[in-house]
Amino acid sequence: VWQPNRGLGGARNAGFQVSKGEYVLFLDADDRLRPKAIEAHLSCFAAHPQVAFVVGDIDNIALDGSYLSSPRWPLLQGNVYEDILKVNHVANTIAVLFRRSVIEDVGGFKPSCSPSEDVELLLHAARLFPSAHHRSTVAEYRRYPNSLSRKGALMLPAILRVMRLQGDVVKGNPRLSEARRQGEAYWRDYFGKETLKELLANAVRCSPRGFTTSLATLLWYVRGRLFVWPWRYRKSLLRAVKRRFCPAK
Repeated sequence: VWQPNRGLGGARNAGFQVSKGEYVLFLDADDRLRPKAIEAHLSCFAAHPQVAFVVGDIDNIALDGSYLSSPRWPLLQGNVYEDILKVNHVANTIAVLFRRSVIEDVGGFKPSCSPSEDVELLLHAARLFPSAHHRSTVAEYRRYPNSLSRKGALMLPAILRVMRLQGDVVKGNPRLSEARRQGEAYWRDYFGKETLKELLANAVRCSPRGFTTSLATLLWYVRGRLFVWPWRYRKSLLRAVKRRFCPAK
């Protein structure tokens, strides 16, 4: 499949259009699917035939493929929109097997939400359909310094744009509105910390443009929480900068 560069969402939509299967899984080129991943997903579908998508666990791996960590989230069942509105209970779309009809019904990945179109799709699907989560490790997510998940100044505005879109959905529902508020705080913390690491890294390598972008992102999107983080996360931030610029000999 060839097309002009339309970002991750555009590439996934193009791949989906030429696919023919009843089930769909989106796997990025730098990540890995475990050998029995599809079998584990289909077993979960068999146990929960009413659901529209199933979610497994992932392992984080380094650039060279070595093991890093195994993030684990609570096992959710049924209508989980409120849960993942609060916290990202789905580590990555590589951990999800969808029924084809789900992607058709939600309209695929929305380029306007790039590069957080995967979160928008998961929220949209969870709002419309039930799901089931299982404990099998189905994929390996590669983490490295330049991966999208580490680019806080890029990701933070995008993910908050996705959360703002949920405002029209939850309007008039106090419970879901509170879940959305908690979700915004969660993402401000998550990508705000990554942006703060970028800010420190840009200061160390004397990059005025990068420093200004990171600082502007923090001041505009994080605001008051910015004054809490440097002290709360001082040790992890210093370790991150040290690993990047003072590698062990």
